[in-house]
Amino acid sequence: MRVLVKHRSMSTSVGIVRNGDIVDLPEAEVKKISVTKKHALEVLPEMPLEKPAPKKKAPAKKKKATSNAKSINKDK
Repeated sequence: MRVLVKHRSMSTSVGIVRNGDIVDLPEAEVKKISVTKKHALEVLPEMPLEKPAPKKKAPAKKKKATSNAKSINKDK
């Protein structure tokens, strides 16, 4: 459940959150906090999850050309 924190600072299951932070908390935790601190959290509407963009493959490493200079010099 996405919530906006309106309290100065509080400890939650996701860590310490401060005023103005938007965090995703379990519904049971939101209810528990709302009982003790009525105006500390504001429930935000759920946003649909977006599919992550597919990862691009790393380009293949190019092989360096080998030098045949030694064999050419020996022939002369």
